[in-house]
Amino acid sequence: MFLELRGIKKSFFNGEKVIEVLKGIDLKVERGEKIAIVGPSGSGKTTLLNIVGTIDKPTSGELLFNGKKIDYENDEGLSLLRRKKIGFVFQFYHLLPELNVFENIIIPGLIEGLSFRNIEKIGYELLDRLKLLHKKEARVYTLSGGERQKLAIGRALFLKPELLLADEPTGNLDPESAKEVLNLFLELNKEFHITLIMVTHNMEIAKKMDRVYLLKEGFLVEYKKP
Repeated sequence: MFLELRGIKKSFFNGEKVIEVLKGIDLKVERGEKIAIVGPSGSGKTTLLNIVGTIDKPTSGELLFNGKKIDYENDEGLSLLRRKKIGFVFQFYHLLPELNVFENIIIPGLIEGLSFRNIEKIGYELLDRLKLLHKKEARVYTLSGGERQKLAIGRALFLKPELLLADEPTGNLDPESAKEVLNLFLELNKEFHITLIMVTHNMEIAKKMDRVYLLKEGFLVEYKKP
């Protein structure tokens, strides 16, 4: 099993009151699967995604990656896992406005300490694939929303992760740009066998995934597509 969640719970304190957001999440994901998680605002979708991405840790329960239990107390191990195995794509892009397109996409390679020759090669190949090579020296603020999201996806793919986590990746996009970004996700999943877990409010997008889960009142229930 590529990814497995066992009894994942997450609680927060609001003063003296305990708020249970996740009340026992069980999920098994095979390598190369496409999973969508839908649910009302505030239901805990982003919290769950952050736990899977080891950005946050559960109150209780276990997360297994490639059959190995994640140790949330091992900060160095978690950092290594995130850098090498997991790619993140967010609704608000999180690009660096002071850098140009090429500089933004190569950030993971610089952090990883790759040779600049290798960094250049990967960067140009990704920009070409994303149809952004002609804008390699452009500033982020000159890009459309769809172009910014494609750049964010390219940055997430730079180190060839096994798992791609996307949190409302089309939430800020117009319908045409959203369709283009969705198709890019589907192509990458098929071509590189990247496992994809996507949080979305858009049920039409969710139905393009292999499986759809509804997160409601702290529990995850599989939605049976018609």
